[in-house]
Amino acid sequence: MKYLKDLEVKEFTFFGGKVRFRQPKTHRLSVVEVLFISNLKGIKRKSKVVDLGAGFGTLSILTSLRYGCEVWALERDTHMLELLDYNVRINGLEDKVHIVEGDVRFVEKFMEKNSFDVALLNPPFFPKSYGFESNKFHFEVDTQLTDFIRAVKYLLKDNGKLNLLYTTFRCVEAILILLNNNINPFYLRIFYPKMDKNGKFLHIYGVKNRRGNTVIEKPLIINKDDGEYTKEVKSVLESFL
Repeated sequence: MKYLKDLEVKEFTFFGGKVRFRQPKTHRLSVVEVLFISNLKGIKRKSKVVDLGAGFGTLSILTSLRYGCEVWALERDTHMLELLDYNVRINGLEDKVHIVEGDVRFVEKFMEKNSFDVALLNPPFFPKSYGFESNKFHFEVDTQLTDFIRAVKYLLKDNGKLNLLYTTFRCVEAILILLNNNINPFYLRIFYPKMDKNGKFLHIYGVKNRRGNTVIEKPLIINKDDGEYTKEVKSVLESFL
């Protein structure tokens, strides 16, 4: 893989060998992403799904495997595109996961408006001002959350659904951006590392051009005090695929 010579990668199997990922050492599949996918809303087998900023394919591949839907995986980074292509092929999903090379900031130039039922979004959440020497994939370099949400608004049909995984420390900002783009947050669920810790991640489920009340769902606690996964997390991991 010619573009990966400067990126340290390893290949792993997950879920009893049912899925394989070749992934960067500094940007790996996490239990938070698995929990997010297990909690997705609004997806059916016939849904047309778009994953914006697909990376090496975590959301696209696992969503397609779990829900049986087709996913269009949008990515612009050359390193990630090579990993994404490899991971789609090694998991036999060439007919289910469609790779789209492009920049979310200019999505109207190469994708059709109002064409998707569901959008998945797990964007970089640290502002560029925080510095990104160690892992650029978690930092906003030249694309901000506003750019991603504008692309979601463009791509989703009326009443189309968005599942957004984001950081809690930018919760208010995220909700305001969604509302400014006519995407109403219907459900929010916060992921907590432990019962006595502050929430770290937030799953927002929103619907385009639809009004309604917002439900704050029960918290998702990942680890018990002894470091073991909670009963809910173990159940998700055991039955995921």
